[in-house]
Amino acid sequence: MPVLIALLTLLPLVVGGAAEYAVCRLRPGWLWRLIPPAAGGILTALICLIRWRNWTSTEVSPLTQILIFPVLPSIFLFLGMLTGWRIWKRLWAPRVVDDR
Repeated sequence: MPVLIALLTLLPLVVGGAAEYAVCRLRPGWLWRLIPPAAGGILTALICLIRWRNWTSTEVSPLTQILIFPVLPSIFLFLGMLTGWRIWKRLWAPRVVDDR
């Protein structure tokens, strides 16, 4: 069970943070920074759509399965992207120094 929790939470958190930090660090411009969140949103929607179609023919409730598998990792993916952006902003953004 701990391995499953780590795979569903920590792996998307690390991947999202690394992707956002790498895009922010390597490519200047605000348009490039939208690529990881847009890709994460499209991937989450695609997984939800595929899983919804698979469970429409069965009697098992797809809502609980959709909430557990694609939504929980995507929440941690977007939190990782936010963390990666904040780390980049903290390390590389210009700072205002008041010399008073």
